[in-house]
Amino acid sequence: MENNVSHALLFLEEEVQYICLAFMALMYVIKISLLLKKPVPPEKAELKGDRVAGAFESLLNVLKPWSMESTRKNTYFYVEFLIFHIAVVLTIGATFLIPLTPQFMTPAVTQLFMIFMGLAFLIGLRRIHRRFTVPEIRIISSPDDFFAIILMTVFFATGFVALYFWLNKMPETAWMWIFFLMTTFFLLYVPFSKISHYILYPFGRVNFGRTFGGRGVTNTKAKSSDWNPTL
Repeated sequence: MENNVSHALLFLEEEVQYICLAFMALMYVIKISLLLKKPVPPEKAELKGDRVAGAFESLLNVLKPWSMESTRKNTYFYVEFLIFHIAVVLTIGATFLIPLTPQFMTPAVTQLFMIFMGLAFLIGLRRIHRRFTVPEIRIISSPDDFFAIILMTVFFATGFVALYFWLNKMPETAWMWIFFLMTTFFLLYVPFSKISHYILYPFGRVNFGRTFGGRGVTNTKAKSSDWNPTL
């Protein structure tokens, strides 16, 4: 499928996105460098397990829904989580594939993307409803939490409609303009929002796993009998 669009839309789809993507990458480099400079929390408990194994297990925890009570007892929460995040990857991927390799966006591929976007939109609506109506969730939600989930839900809906017209050989519509303008905004906004939690995730999980793995909570086989309370 060809991407026959105006020079203005093509400029938005490519040059503008590259500039904003470079800005986001720079913000992440700064954020990661600051995180790496932070000292590791000291551990004064006796070493009873393997810290490395604990950190590795903690990192992979997201792939083991049976290890968490919330997803073990509510499987549909985990299914929602998978669909939502796969849709995020596909939606972002579409913003690269459409201008760079439009031939890849065949009807079958486009329809697959639309299915995940549509499902993620419905999941987003449910998450918005839960944030407003469930007291224990609402009380810990910041304005950024509400803004981010509402914006993501609208982003999925916009992408779905834009791809619908793309599928019907209408690559340049108001919906496609909105879709890429929202993409531009996301690239500038995400580094400063909670959506960037995927950058913080490895640091948090490694520290968590290192601590509880060393204490023998998540891994009872000690790697070494040596123990130094200053480590």
